[in-house]
Amino acid sequence: MAITYKKCFTCGSLDVAKIVYGSPTVEAFKEQEEGKIKLGGCMISEESPQYHCNECETEWTVDEAIDAAYNEIVGLRASVGGFFGGYYDVTIHFQAKLLVWKYSLESEPIEKELSEASIKHFIDRLKRLELLNWKSRYEDPNVLDGTQWKVEIIREKRNLRRSGSNKFPDEWKSFCALIQEITGLTFE
Repeated sequence: MAITYKKCFTCGSLDVAKIVYGSPTVEAFKEQEEGKIKLGGCMISEESPQYHCNECETEWTVDEAIDAAYNEIVGLRASVGGFFGGYYDVTIHFQAKLLVWKYSLESEPIEKELSEASIKHFIDRLKRLELLNWKSRYEDPNVLDGTQWKVEIIREKRNLRRSGSNKFPDEWKSFCALIQEITGLTFE
């Protein structure tokens, strides 16, 4: 899992407290003094923050943490295929607004310029597919040949890799449809 809710996306601190709402107990007051929790009062709404940075005082919700995690992505590489059928490879550079699609059994890659709106739509769909919450490896040990796939989530600090052999996350078909939508080309 790549989404770290308890990391401040303003200053990067891991000294973060969960915000607790409701009538506090004596133990809750002690935990607040130790910086383990922050008391949020008795009133709670959908917009109420859930985390508090003890370093810079920033507060945020789970949704804001999810947005921050997806905003760290600067590109994506994905490939799928098998030995006899060839491989489809797609690389998307968000900042350069460029997409490169290749099929291993054809010689020339196809490049496509992307609009800011199409990239934003693509990232929003990745959130709905919960790409950052996919396991790092999916494998069916009972099949020796077949379909292999890889997704590399490109970030400025550390890239994340997801892959599989004949086994896929539940969202895989929707992911392939999203790749086909943005490329206008086959990805299966």
